[in-house]
Amino acid sequence: MSSTTRIMEVQSATTEPPLEPPETQPPAFRVRVIRSLAEFLPLKTQWDVFLKIANVENLCLTHAWLTQWLQHFPPQELLIIIVQDHRDNWLAVAPLKISLGKQGFACKMLRHLQFIGTQPNVYDWMEIVMAPGQNESAVLNTIASVIRNSRWDVLDFLFMRNRAQCEGLARALAPRQAESAIHSETVMPCLPLPDSIKAYETTRRKKTRLEVNRHCNRFEKDLGSRPRLAFQTEPKVSGILLKEFVDNHKQYWASRGQKSDFQRFPKLHSFYQNMLDEACRVSGQNAPRLLLSTLTVNDMTLSYQLGFWQGSSYLSHLTNFNQNFRSYSPGTLHMDALVFHAVEAGAREFNFGRGDEPYKHLWTRDKRPLWNLRLFRHPVAHALWTLDDILKKCLGKTAG
Repeated sequence: MSSTTRIMEVQSATTEPPLEPPETQPPAFRVRVIRSLAEFLPLKTQWDVFLKIANVENLCLTHAWLTQWLQHFPPQELLIIIVQDHRDNWLAVAPLKISLGKQGFACKMLRHLQFIGTQPNVYDWMEIVMAPGQNESAVLNTIASVIRNSRWDVLDFLFMRNRAQCEGLARALAPRQAESAIHSETVMPCLPLPDSIKAYETTRRKKTRLEVNRHCNRFEKDLGSRPRLAFQTEPKVSGILLKEFVDNHKQYWASRGQKSDFQRFPKLHSFYQNMLDEACRVSGQNAPRLLLSTLTVNDMTLSYQLGFWQGSSYLSHLTNFNQNFRSYSPGTLHMDALVFHAVEAGAREFNFGRGDEPYKHLWTRDKRPLWNLRLFRHPVAHALWTLDDILKKCLGKTAG
């Protein structure tokens, strides 16, 4: 067995200070570290079954999504950590990778330890997946011991929904940095959904209903038809519409003097196309999949959205609309139609993606914080990161 696939016996990490008194530490865990895509590919069945066991519904943590990302954006190093018990039952997985920074003058010299799916970032939230009933502190200590022995300069875990995981890792890896290492820069608005359309109509905001009806009536008056929602599941059609989506996305950001991620990372187009193709092969009504939906009127496409069906919820991921119909608010109509579709499909929740943009308040004021964990391995890394922040501010760019 090669050194990259070896099974290592790892004692629960002893840190300063330890997460638990020594006498309460559990016995050794078995840890498998996956360091190549070739090793990861055969784990598809085990990986996705474990997500179900852990009751984690996140398309971006599925084997297919992680595999596609790794194929399109190979990192410098792969560091997928699988924690097992003495019978080789999976207890936790941490899908990590190490890459040089993509942005900033100084940060390009730093090795960033991040979740798979970062640079370019294609997930809305992330977490270390853990089976129910585990001693979370002990498992995180074990993962921290592997991280501690890896080659990285900056640990940069973005958009984690579980603050306790951030705290556990920070205490295990860098107790002195722990208090300042965790911060929340964004939220995810969310809308709990009832069992039926009738029930939803009783809780739907009056302002939203009036706004939607007003624009739908305008479409009917001006174009003789009301907009219709459609999901594109045929590969050839979805390919054409995805190209339109990408072209519109580029034009939108170019009109604002910025580059679309589809320009900065040209392989993003084929990444999403492959995930749409994968969705056509997925069996099971509630299996996680990428969805491409459109809002149309008289064969004209008004709006596009890439969204995630997560199993019992829907997440709005990427969206843009035909600027020629801006005054009709096609994006608002599209989102509202998707909420109704989610209720009809039996979803328990509708997530509006990262960010607290005002338009999302049409549907909900509820939101969840997303946490970032950032640790510096050495003072030089911290100094280089700080230098980049200063340079960005001097150039009038947003620090990040």
